[in-house]
Amino acid sequence: MFAFKEDFPVSDVASLTTADIAVPFYQPIVDRDHLVIGFEVLARRWDPERQCYQGIDFPSLSDDESLHVDIVMLRAILRDLPALAKGKSCMLSINLNPALGCATYQNLLLLVLLQARKLDIAIWFEVVEYAPLQRKERSLIEVLRSHGAHIACDDFGTQECNFQRVMAIPYEIIKLDRSLLLQAAKSSHALRMLTGLVEYLQRLGMKVVCEGVENQTHIEIANRLGCDYQQGYAYAIPSPLSRWA
Repeated sequence: MFAFKEDFPVSDVASLTTADIAVPFYQPIVDRDHLVIGFEVLARRWDPERQCYQGIDFPSLSDDESLHVDIVMLRAILRDLPALAKGKSCMLSINLNPALGCATYQNLLLLVLLQARKLDIAIWFEVVEYAPLQRKERSLIEVLRSHGAHIACDDFGTQECNFQRVMAIPYEIIKLDRSLLLQAAKSSHALRMLTGLVEYLQRLGMKVVCEGVENQTHIEIANRLGCDYQQGYAYAIPSPLSRWA
């Protein structure tokens, strides 16, 4: 599967506007003691009208556009790894679309994984909720897992990411969608249900990340849920590497 053949030249990447201005921003993930244990990498691009960097709506992109952006991002992450290691980051969480069959993309995934391992940085690959999980996609995931990757389920609790998806492959990390936290903040019933869900996932050996933690109330709810990790604006907004390294 990984032949290290460059079938997607840099010149092709430069032809797509959304890709050649895509840059990695990093948002910290904290543990139960609210100490930073690593970062999620998020793609951002410059919006000339708003004069700021904005998120990229990947589900709205074509496969080719998404592939361009992902290749640019992985190459940038490779460049950033040494600086992250000097900053004593021990974990990096990267989105994974296993449906992208390009050899260059798949080779870059492995290169990032192997280089990170040399630097003692653990890699979580977050399987995007809109990607299919058929035999081909599961095969790629298992190859990455065999080389030391930790596989995470992204946005659990959305319509696209439900229990059927969790049952499709073994996950080591479950990232709860922000909508679940917001429900738990409004309803004691939802809070009890979500607490039970977190406990259930942990009994099965999975770590749970509470996403979308934006204020003190959210922090307190995430603490009550017993999540292993938290992530959100309450701790830091996604920022360029220069803020963290």
